[in-house]
Amino acid sequence: MRRTAGFDPYAVLGVSRHASALQVARAHRRLAKRYHPDLHPGEEVSERMQRINEAWHLLSNPSERDAWDRSHPSGAEAVSHWAGTRRPIHPAQPTTTRTWASWRATATETLSAPRVRRAVGEIQEPPTRRPRPRAPQAETFLDTVWAAVVVAAFILLLLAAVVVAGKLA
Repeated sequence: MRRTAGFDPYAVLGVSRHASALQVARAHRRLAKRYHPDLHPGEEVSERMQRINEAWHLLSNPSERDAWDRSHPSGAEAVSHWAGTRRPIHPAQPTTTRTWASWRATATETLSAPRVRRAVGEIQEPPTRRPRPRAPQAETFLDTVWAAVVVAAFILLLLAAVVVAGKLA
């Protein structure tokens, strides 16, 4: 493959130096569809396609891409393929001296706001469409085991009475 002096694979594919392998592949596919010689015959298109393929072969191989990045640094520092993709953050100086809390309300507005007072032990319930659970009720005699025992004994007595009445008849 020939490499001219002004050849920049990133510029040919139209991607940044920090582009991922997927971004490089997508750029190659897009340009291949646009400049393929079978679809658009002509010498200019075929030369352009050769440069696109050359850039693709260079940037698709991680070792070749790393070597290219080291030999052709961008700006003052060399950036390898595996380097971080985020640029350094340089925060700007604040344009105001107000704090985050003062944006909401002033101190007088905060103190004059109505307060919600709850009874001791009261818990705020979130709004919901579910019905509230039933409050526990006091247990009566009919809810105990003794009521079931009394009813069972009564049924046994009735059954015994029916059996005795059947033998007498």
